[in-house]
Amino acid sequence: MAGARSGYIQQLPSGSFRVSVYAGTDALTGRQIRLRRTCKTERAAQIELGKLLEQADAGRAPETDATVAQLMDRYAEIADWDLSTRKANDAYIRRVIKPALGHLQVRKIGGPLLDLLYAQLRRCSDPGCAGKRFIRHRKVPLLTVDPASHRPAWQQVADTIRDAIGSGMLAAGDPLPSVREMSSLQDVPVAALQHAVAVLAGEDLIVVRQGRTAVVAGNAPPDRRSGPAARSRDHDCKRAGCQPHVCKPMTAKTIRNIHSILSGAFATAKRWEWIAWNPAESAKPPATSRRPLPATSPEDVAKVISEGRKAHPQMALYLWLVAITGARRGELCALQVCDVDLETGILHIAFNYVVVDGRRIRKDTKTHQDRYLAIDQVTCAMIGEHLDMVRASLADVGVKLHQDAYVFSNDPAGATPWNPDWASHKARDLAAAAGVNLNIKGLRHYTASQLLAARFDLRNTAARLGHGSGGATTLRHYADPVSEVDRRAAAYLAQLTAGSATGALREIRSHALPALAAPMARGNRTDGTHDAGITPGPVPRAVPRSRPLASGRPACA
Repeated sequence: MAGARSGYIQQLPSGSFRVSVYAGTDALTGRQIRLRRTCKTERAAQIELGKLLEQADAGRAPETDATVAQLMDRYAEIADWDLSTRKANDAYIRRVIKPALGHLQVRKIGGPLLDLLYAQLRRCSDPGCAGKRFIRHRKVPLLTVDPASHRPAWQQVADTIRDAIGSGMLAAGDPLPSVREMSSLQDVPVAALQHAVAVLAGEDLIVVRQGRTAVVAGNAPPDRRSGPAARSRDHDCKRAGCQPHVCKPMTAKTIRNIHSILSGAFATAKRWEWIAWNPAESAKPPATSRRPLPATSPEDVAKVISEGRKAHPQMALYLWLVAITGARRGELCALQVCDVDLETGILHIAFNYVVVDGRRIRKDTKTHQDRYLAIDQVTCAMIGEHLDMVRASLADVGVKLHQDAYVFSNDPAGATPWNPDWASHKARDLAAAAGVNLNIKGLRHYTASQLLAARFDLRNTAARLGHGSGGATTLRHYADPVSEVDRRAAAYLAQLTAGSATGALREIRSHALPALAAPMARGNRTDGTHDAGITPGPVPRAVPRSRPLASGRPACA
């Protein structure tokens, strides 16, 4: 009958008995699923055969031949990742997880194997590095331009790269050198290379990424391992720009991100009944250590904003709002005129603006929650002055400022917002001009540290910065030590200790500072008598008075 399960018992050369039961076909790989057990006696094998047949008929077959690469592809499709998080996680999967574990079956991954991978990444971020010196050969076709050819130079270069991709010399995911590097290595005009790259990108043969090298289009094969690569006979290391491999340790934070991806993927595989347990639960990623840095002083923030008012007034207002509201850079870039209520002094933070792989997207905030932030009269006046200037410039050409216009835009009508990356670079340049080491995220640290130092409660501080963890993220990552608070703490502890141990302090001072104790011993004479009015005896114990605490209750004496 259809769907019936079958099995058999086989005696091994060692004398044991192997039980094998057919449990169907793997829907992912198309291979047969067989449940196997080994028993010492034939009687035990028959009992185990009955159990496995019952398990197969019930459809409980957790084992599968799916590899880690296949699991990662399926998991990435359903993972609830933000756009920027997805971009970073896809890079971790492509560069680390698939080269190191992609060829292994999911059910063969264990905690010790993951621990070994994390230890190796701590030594070198390349999972294929074995600790030995090797030359990292680059797959770069030899580009030659024939001046006598009737074809233009860019077409000759494009044809060579296109043939290399078609022949398999350049596989999917292989990186290409930058245009300027390729020009200097192979003596090809930069203009010809730029034109050829643009044509190949238009044909979807390569992917051009802003700020990064271009790569061959398509997904890299999951079984491709990193490390030393073989080279062809006609390979020229000098023209390809091959360099000796240099080990670069991976940070503990990055390894923990990779562990988080693996943990989520294996948890999904367990829920799908591909495996019976999550191997990431028994693995231990390296601990991260955060070195506390002193909080940025208000004077340094004022210097940067003052420099911005001279060089870029709109950027100065942007930095002012970051310091006052604690909003993220993309949240302020997505701020529209309709989100500003100057009459009530409220900013509505509802969207975040990101640019991922050239795509400009206005989406919800990082924590998927709207925030209504109060702003003071000075801030309202600054925003009103900026909007009035924009309206005046548009009125000269007969255009009105729409409510959906962006507050921070290089377009006169506010049609497109700032690129958050551009805002970060501009803020860093202004800080450097002011002689201050500060960026936009540092301003968010400044907001959190100063609010907590001024004894504003943690819940409101976290809500202002848009942290959805109840304040844990604010305390752990954003609350930098403030020197003024540390001085207040030292003064408070000294006053508290002095008030509770007056007698002990007198005794310490009398032994450590004889000059200060001389007036107290002035009545003592060498003949054993004393001056009138001074009677020797024990120092009376001072009883400290109760001091009110922050809650209003008196402190215990």
